[in-house]
Amino acid sequence: MEGDKSVLITGSSTGIGRASALRLDKEGFQVFAGVRKSSDGDALKSASSGRLIPVILDVTEPESITNAVKTVSEKTNGELYGLMNNAGVSAGFTVELTPISALRHVLDVNVIGVFAVTQAFLPLLRKSRGRVINTGSVSGLTALPGMSVYAASKYAVEAITESLRVELRPFGISVSVIEPGLIATEIWEKGTAKVKELILNANPDIFKLYAPLALSYQNSMEKQKYLPPEAVADSVYHAFTAPKPKYHYLVGSDAKFLAFTERLPGRIRDWIVYKTISKGLPKK
Repeated sequence: MEGDKSVLITGSSTGIGRASALRLDKEGFQVFAGVRKSSDGDALKSASSGRLIPVILDVTEPESITNAVKTVSEKTNGELYGLMNNAGVSAGFTVELTPISALRHVLDVNVIGVFAVTQAFLPLLRKSRGRVINTGSVSGLTALPGMSVYAASKYAVEAITESLRVELRPFGISVSVIEPGLIATEIWEKGTAKVKELILNANPDIFKLYAPLALSYQNSMEKQKYLPPEAVADSVYHAFTAPKPKYHYLVGSDAKFLAFTERLPGRIRDWIVYKTISKGLPKK
């Protein structure tokens, strides 16, 4: 049982964050679940043991982060064992078709949010010689066509994690990154909806150039097998409890395959990616 250890998880309302919050709550952690809406917090609490504490937290709002630090500090005597930076969004398509505003929004949530929340909670983590887990993605290891915005944000999460891990070593704080492949979460549905909106507002002549890529993704996504978010929660539990947590947690056979291709010579890697995407095109 981990009843004396408290953890904060951002983006807990759905998907990986929700599954991780409930898993850690079940294992006896005192979980502070970051959500943006009180209704999401209520739903999560009702599914938990009853100990879980929802915390209103928007990672893009400094005041919201400050208030969350105050809440957690008051309930833990100024100590926090674990922080999981999980809040994230997906948006954008090809570079030529993606509005700069979409890029800014993704970086604001996925990168600046991670940086700001970690910075704010480090004094509490230092007191407990705690642990930090960042939710990255296999997209932080390899950038597929049409995924440059999301991949850029997750490459940045990898960079922050690598730097932070050595920075915090003198204080006994471990830092890990979770690198999932396709997981059954709402981020893909929301991301697909945003891509459709982007396409509707795009220059038709420009979109025609990338229509085959969009069609390929649509066909392949419908056939993909998604792991449940609980599979990621298993890795999160290991990272928070193992005597020596891993630096990297690749989750899913697709993630392991893509990570492998990134170690190949560039021309071979690109050929594999191109051939894989072409399979998603309709047969003539």
